[in-house]
Amino acid sequence: MSTNLAKLKKAKGAPPAAASVPDVIAENPRKEATELRPIQVRVPIQVFEEFSEQAGREFGFTHGAKKQLFLRMWKAYKKQNM
Repeated sequence: MSTNLAKLKKAKGAPPAAASVPDVIAENPRKEATELRPIQVRVPIQVFEEFSEQAGREFGFTHGAKKQLFLRMWKAYKKQNM
């Protein structure tokens, strides 16, 4: 049994040229990478749950919401104490 490849050669259209595709790495809109270090504290369960809920309300229930809330609180603290 042989495969007829003639139909494949007549395929209409071609993939776009590589030059016409935007360079997404060069056009990266993200901020500069900042070195991160974990901070861990132990708090009562009630405080953790309230903090988590507040972060979700303010920043959406997504990954990083608690970090965003902490950074906002830290910024407000520094502004108040300068």
